[in-house]
Amino acid sequence: MHATFTPVAMTSSEVLRYAAAFFFVLVAIAIAYALIKAAKALDRVDKVLADVDHEAVPLMQKAGVTLDGVNANLTNVDDITKDVADITDKIDSMANIIEGAVSGPARKAAAFSAGVQTAMSSFMRRDRGEASAEGEPFTEGDSGPSPWESAPAASASGPATTPAAAAGKGSTTSTTNVGDLPRTPAPEDQSWVSPQG
Repeated sequence: MHATFTPVAMTSSEVLRYAAAFFFVLVAIAIAYALIKAAKALDRVDKVLADVDHEAVPLMQKAGVTLDGVNANLTNVDDITKDVADITDKIDSMANIIEGAVSGPARKAAAFSAGVQTAMSSFMRRDRGEASAEGEPFTEGDSGPSPWESAPAASASGPATTPAAAAGKGSTTSTTNVGDLPRTPAPEDQSWVSPQG
């Protein structure tokens, strides 16, 4: 039996049908290929999500532990800041105490010095008054003869000339009567009180 190949005559509608079938087979193969690739991609995404889920939980736990450590350190910093503020307050109060301990005696020493100076001044005025009552010229300090003693004086109760007038220098002559000097009573009845600081 010999098979013979006989040409089959096809019409144009049959050709179009075969072409459409062939085209649909190609489209089906392309869609199947795309679906296989999409399945592989989704499988990879599923693996990545599983890895992220597996790694993210410990990572979040580590982040929570780190944040707890940071909060503990911030609490320590707050404690340090409070301690520094307390130390500053203590230093300030100590400085105030030292200032009070030093300034109180210093004020009292200044008041005592002022009292001694006033007493010496009144003592010197009293000596000046006694000297003028005796008719002798008075100078503060005994560092040699006074200018009145070296200059010629008219008399003990008369006018005493200044050294410039005695030496003949100057165009005017000024004379001072020792008895004309102001006399201040001695502060025997005054009580000296130092200011309290």
